[in-house]
Amino acid sequence: MAESLWDQLAARLVDALGAQRGELIEVRDEAGNQRLLHAVLLALESIGAEPLVSILPAQHVERLLATAPPEVLAARSQRHAEWLQQVDRSLALIGAQPDLRRAASAAASAFTTAYERLEAIRAKRRIPQVIAAIPTIGKAAQLGLSHEDLELRMMPALLTDPAALITESERVLSELGQAQTLTITSGPGYELRVQRDERPWLRDVGRLETAAGATRAMVSNMPAGSLAASIIAESAEGDLFLPVAGPARAAHFQFSRGCITRIEAASGGDQLKALLAQPDGTTRQIGSIGIGLNPRLHQPLGWPLVDKHIQGAIFISFGANREQGGNEVFWPVIEFTTTAASLRAGDRVIVEGGRLVG
Repeated sequence: MAESLWDQLAARLVDALGAQRGELIEVRDEAGNQRLLHAVLLALESIGAEPLVSILPAQHVERLLATAPPEVLAARSQRHAEWLQQVDRSLALIGAQPDLRRAASAAASAFTTAYERLEAIRAKRRIPQVIAAIPTIGKAAQLGLSHEDLELRMMPALLTDPAALITESERVLSELGQAQTLTITSGPGYELRVQRDERPWLRDVGRLETAAGATRAMVSNMPAGSLAASIIAESAEGDLFLPVAGPARAAHFQFSRGCITRIEAASGGDQLKALLAQPDGTTRQIGSIGIGLNPRLHQPLGWPLVDKHIQGAIFISFGANREQGGNEVFWPVIEFTTTAASLRAGDRVIVEGGRLVG
């Protein structure tokens, strides 16, 4: 029988994860594609790995919040937290996001607190993770696309051969050289300058890596294809324009001595300020800047997990740069992507108007 695309994707995900015989693998199904989930479990068990499964697709979460009392929701992750202390690797299948607005505030708060407790354990233990964006009916609806269109746009990118991404990353790395100054031009009068620290560029080629040529990164995304540099937090100076920045549209950021000093937006400015208003101020600093490399991604979907890997995209992360090998302990990370900006490394143009040069 011919192998289905979901079987191919399952094999690709397990390859990206680098799972080994005898390892305990957390599998978080937040997509709800049973065919893919079963194929992933079969692929893991076929190599002798043992999956620890968590079922949390959007509809499941919404029904759970409507039926379970808050005290149950608050306690639901306690055993899972114990199991996470033994997990060797984690695979997350991400689809539509649950709509928490219709849930009682106490239920939503309890569920979110329990969910974040597990995220904190993964971060503290530095569990190697593959986080995969899965095209589902629910996610297509959230993006305003047909399910067929979303699959057609995403499946080739999800199945991209890591060897092709390695070749492209090596080409771009040679262009980047040892330049420490990165400059993003995002429109007339909008120029942001940052300084890289001494750590090497981190690449994501669809197999867990820590730095270019190394193995076992903390996080790899699917679709894959990117390079990211950790930034000296105090170095950011200038202005950045983003057509879309989370809840905001046409957002203008002004930086001085590494921190955001002003945010303006055509709409959603207050929500954006609230998003970046962590008490310790760390999410008002840039942790890393990256470049998308995947040649099978062409147009933004409005899904940040995917759009950051578009070839020629530039993504900016506010907050921790642990994934780039940083020592910061703060959390979370907030990330925005633009496909219409240019980037220079020193005096060399790497991206021009959303297009990789060379």
